[in-house]
Amino acid sequence: MTEHRKILDNVFKAFMIVGRGNYVTVYDVKAKVVRFSPAIVELLGLAGEYVPLSEIDWSNYTHPEDRLLYKKTMHSLLSGEVKGYDLTYRTRLKDGTYAMLRYTGAVIDDAEGKPELIGGIVINEGLTDSTDPVTLLRNEYGFFRDLKAAIELKKNCVVVLCGINKLNSINEEHGYSFGNSVLQQAGWLLQEAVGQEGTVYRMEGAKFAFLMESLSPEEVAIRYEKLRRAALAGLPVENLRQVLTINGGMVHFEGGHYDERTISASLNFVYNESKFYYNGKLVNYNGAIGRNTHESLELVAEVRDDILMDCKNFSLRYQPVFNANTEEITAIEALLCWHSKRFGEVPPSAYVPVLERDFLFEELGYWILRQAMKDALKILERKPDLTLNVNISPAQIVDDFLFEEIDKISKAVGFPLKNLCFELTQSCRLIEPDILRRIVRALKRKGILCLIDDFGSGVASIDFLRDLAPDFIKLERDYILNIKDKPGNLQIVRHLSELATELGTKVCLKGIKDAEIRAATKDFPVVNVQGNYYSEAVTLDEIIARYL
Repeated sequence: MTEHRKILDNVFKAFMIVGRGNYVTVYDVKAKVVRFSPAIVELLGLAGEYVPLSEIDWSNYTHPEDRLLYKKTMHSLLSGEVKGYDLTYRTRLKDGTYAMLRYTGAVIDDAEGKPELIGGIVINEGLTDSTDPVTLLRNEYGFFRDLKAAIELKKNCVVVLCGINKLNSINEEHGYSFGNSVLQQAGWLLQEAVGQEGTVYRMEGAKFAFLMESLSPEEVAIRYEKLRRAALAGLPVENLRQVLTINGGMVHFEGGHYDERTISASLNFVYNESKFYYNGKLVNYNGAIGRNTHESLELVAEVRDDILMDCKNFSLRYQPVFNANTEEITAIEALLCWHSKRFGEVPPSAYVPVLERDFLFEELGYWILRQAMKDALKILERKPDLTLNVNISPAQIVDDFLFEEIDKISKAVGFPLKNLCFELTQSCRLIEPDILRRIVRALKRKGILCLIDDFGSGVASIDFLRDLAPDFIKLERDYILNIKDKPGNLQIVRHLSELATELGTKVCLKGIKDAEIRAATKDFPVVNVQGNYYSEAVTLDEIIARYL
């Protein structure tokens, strides 16, 4: 046995002792060999305890939805960015099913400070208790198991995700023991509201869920409102009366071709709608415009499946942006298209809002960036000063790997970052201002242009303009479209354009649909214009044929 193998085996034995019966795995970075404990060899159906890396692709054992998480974690460990890990993802067993396994461990460096061994223990969460230790409710793992079973049995169910606002502030003011008491009281209140008709779950952080079979959405809504009022009246916690505000989202389902992750994505969407736009009132997932809830859930499930298949059935079109004075093309905005065999051409508005906070949307976003760069590169050969505008979601902009992905994609494609402009969607404004400001400044240092979309709508637009100092803004489309019908809109557009210009930000008017709107804004301090009056969204070939 070589000295190197002895080191591997000694470390493996140490982890076996610490693991106390759990599965153990140790990866020898230099020898590119992984050693597994006999129990995990049997669980996963591996070839043996010592498996050369050339004979195993661990990502194939990882659920497609969790592969991005696994790859990012391994990259961070192998590059030396982090020295430990604790993550949970679904792993394929030898019978083809998936189990929720938790991987926790550390990196052992060599004498030069480079990763030599990566090892730790593996816990099968499916075999652990499904009870939350604080509230004694079923936990998140139990929730997903029960939800999956309800879907497979085609039960008629209503599921609600609700959460407590500002629990961190309560912990900071009174301590974590008090915060845990708040969670316990909230859990009891929920159980009282749900009664015998359903099950209550403690989810991540300050969130709870409840799943009910015997009540209609209308009946659930009545119970939620009573629950919300009780929380506002205050709960007795350690001789104090703690007032709580809660948010809630609801999904009604009855069988169908979707899974628990689709329900979860839809739940998170309506929960955030409740939190940010409806002051905590219960928001029911009604589905995409023109579709019922059942169809919409199946549509979202199909979108998620296509993203997992390397963004199958997705394509891009481009709407040109023109110089307001010369009316020459100056930029193109990448717009997402998705074609379904069942649903036909589906606009992004039918699924993007639901998926924006789903981790898969991050993967779709990077596909868009990669494809748009490849396409735009063909135009840069003829028009080197053209700008490529790409929408960026909240999930992407706070992604720890954002800058690394940008560099990797631009380098692989050969696209210059000075020709790239990120359009911050309205939902990006919900990101913590200090975090958003820091990221935008970092993007600008890389030479990437930044644009605030729908300026004039939503929260704190003036503050964003002042603090972020974007290169461009696009004014809220409704101001432009209704500029003839609502005289006040003309003055709003004029004043916002003048304000932005005075602060050093260039203005783009989007939504210009006819000559009359363009004429009304002709004298405004506007740099770029965009809209169907000039051109609708078209293919790349049409852009080249028409304008180059």
